[in-house]
Amino acid sequence: MVRSHADEHLHDRHDRSGLWTALSGLGLLAGWAVEGVGAKHWLEAFGGQSHDARVAVLYGLSAAAGLWPMWPRALASLRHRHLDMHVLVCVSVIGAAAIGEWSEGAAVAFLFALAHRMEAWSLERARVALAGLVSEGAGDVWSDLHRPAPTERWIERFAAIYTPIVTATALAVATLPPLVDGAWGVWFYRALVFIVLACPCALVISTPVSVVAAVTSAARMGVLIKGGAPLEQAAQVDDASEEALAKAGVTVANLDEPPQRIAGANVVMRGDPEQSREFLVGHAKRAMSVIRQNVAVALVTKLAFLASAAFGAAPLWMAVLADTGATVVVTLNGLRLLRAPGPAAADGTRHTKQG
Repeated sequence: MVRSHADEHLHDRHDRSGLWTALSGLGLLAGWAVEGVGAKHWLEAFGGQSHDARVAVLYGLSAAAGLWPMWPRALASLRHRHLDMHVLVCVSVIGAAAIGEWSEGAAVAFLFALAHRMEAWSLERARVALAGLVSEGAGDVWSDLHRPAPTERWIERFAAIYTPIVTATALAVATLPPLVDGAWGVWFYRALVFIVLACPCALVISTPVSVVAAVTSAARMGVLIKGGAPLEQAAQVDDASEEALAKAGVTVANLDEPPQRIAGANVVMRGDPEQSREFLVGHAKRAMSVIRQNVAVALVTKLAFLASAAFGAAPLWMAVLADTGATVVVTLNGLRLLRAPGPAAADGTRHTKQG
């Protein structure tokens, strides 16, 4: 497959992002190693403030490498007066360094860079797979692939409200309790945990990675779905007839029909129409089940750590690890949709259903 100039640019950017992530990880490991040599017990290297200038330099370089791909987006978001995960990560790392928590700041930068890299990898993998399946005759399929699904739009609206609220809570945690007990450092640290937890990474990635994986696997089976909206609409159908799909707002046109009909359809099918419709409905229901699982995992993890952070029971590195872990879980869960059992195939032959 011949790559376009835009594809090459995207590939190069992802390669550079992977390099910075690797450098951040190496710096973090080097800092831990040096600190572990001088510690009474190697576990001390995973907590507490660094009191060795060499270690602080290594952690600082690790944090700088991890943040390097993020800070241009953070600055752009600030110019538009928008708090996104790039801003929050940068603030949390800078704040950790300001109070001497160099190791935790480096861990924050590396883990978020790793999560961001994994997100980009998963979406790129699905996109490339889909590009290899969509023929020139079905080129109109691309036009709607990047339109957000209803669930994705709901998550974006939720994040737009949730993130400022949690950020404001973090500001209150950093300023109000210390007026009573004077423990400014303790409460500032807890506020940093809140800021990390305010980043809705797992929640934001939970839907698009699932949608792209589902669309990709459906294309392999000869059913080309134009984005998340028709996927969600098809999941609401109990009867896989063309009339029921049309009533739900899903319009179907066969691939050998005129280009104008293909352009106006939500779903383009190859092979046997009845088998393809049955596959579409079943696959859409499975995709929505995975999306609901992902949203639940992201929200439960986030709320659980927000509650524990208020009582100081969630250190900064653990909050980052939990958020990154949730991101990994929802990404891998979404990628399960790349394997789509069903009877329809691109050449119209019957496939045996899997498990």
